[in-house]
Amino acid sequence: MNKIFGKNKNEYLGWIISAMIIILIVGTIFLGRFFKSEEKIKLAFKNGQIMSFFVAAYNEKNIIKGAFILCFQPQRNRCAIISILPKTYILFGEHGYYTLEEALQKKVSYEDILISTSKLLDIKIDYYVFIKKENLIRLVDMIGGVEIFSEGIKRPSQKVYIPSGVTILDGDKTIEYLSFLIKKEDHYGYNQLKRIQNYIRGFLKLKINFLEQYNEQVVANYLYKTINTNMPVNDFLIFYNEIKERYKNEVKDYSKGLKTIILYCDKKNVSGYEYIFLPKKSGKWIKSEASEVMNSLEKDYEDIEVDNIVIEILNGTDIDGLASRAGYYLSTFGFDILSIGNAKDNDYENTIVIIQGSEQKAKKLADLIHCGRIVDSGVLDELENKKIDLTLILGRDFDGKVVR
Repeated sequence: MNKIFGKNKNEYLGWIISAMIIILIVGTIFLGRFFKSEEKIKLAFKNGQIMSFFVAAYNEKNIIKGAFILCFQPQRNRCAIISILPKTYILFGEHGYYTLEEALQKKVSYEDILISTSKLLDIKIDYYVFIKKENLIRLVDMIGGVEIFSEGIKRPSQKVYIPSGVTILDGDKTIEYLSFLIKKEDHYGYNQLKRIQNYIRGFLKLKINFLEQYNEQVVANYLYKTINTNMPVNDFLIFYNEIKERYKNEVKDYSKGLKTIILYCDKKNVSGYEYIFLPKKSGKWIKSEASEVMNSLEKDYEDIEVDNIVIEILNGTDIDGLASRAGYYLSTFGFDILSIGNAKDNDYENTIVIIQGSEQKAKKLADLIHCGRIVDSGVLDELENKKIDLTLILGRDFDGKVVR
């Protein structure tokens, strides 16, 4: 009897020891991952390492309607955006080729989407953030809306009404603005991606009510739960608190010097399919563009900022509001916009930078908007003598940010 009891006792003791070992191993792995993850994001902020996020919004049918990579350099407080058309074909490992738009419908995991996009761009993407349409509406309403500068958009058939000028979009208006299409005029979704980039620019301008009203508990229990992400909640809170601390130090606008690019891919050819793009915008071209964006973040914003350059902007086209939109955009780079108006003619095919003072200052603007036409003010006699450094006459080749 004692022998049996002793035997059972030893078995129980063995099981207890085994269980404790398993608990210790699992606990060590968990804690190791937790502290490693936490240390990683803390080190990124401390050392100024670029953090990158794959962000995608999808609807109730699991169709991805918008996607971009947000890159953030915490030491310089600079951001860059790489927009990807949802109808871009990507190789998702063993799943094969699908458009990004249909990836979730094809049961491609969030992690596989992250890895495949990283390979396409040849850059490391740290985190993914997926958000449903209804949660995007909730999130935007929770942060008090997003302020943008927009052209007036009125499409009764699509129930889209966006006023012109500076306006604050709530959650529902956000969906209107981001999702509507102009089929023949939209250049296969290019203009929609430009609207997304414009919206992100507004999103990156922080509001005081957002940072003051939301404590860690609200951020963890509400904001964090509106998204699907591989970023642990503790890391999310570290990120939030770092941004909040910067806000106290007057760092409020992360859209200044924002580098933006739009990428397409033609990896698969489908007969009769609209969304097939130029071969030059695939493969090595995509990787070189993405690399250029990442490298640009390592430069201080002050290196590209252009304070104390006074300009006037004249609209040389028949596109209403083009000069106003350009003025709003250029002001984010530090240009002092003295006046905005119309040129004497509205048939300028090409954008022109006219030297009124410093040639060096004129070249800074020309470089920023990719304009190759710089002339001296003596060439044109339509300009009044003003205390400005340069005049920008917008032509039809100007898309609102750069010369095409």
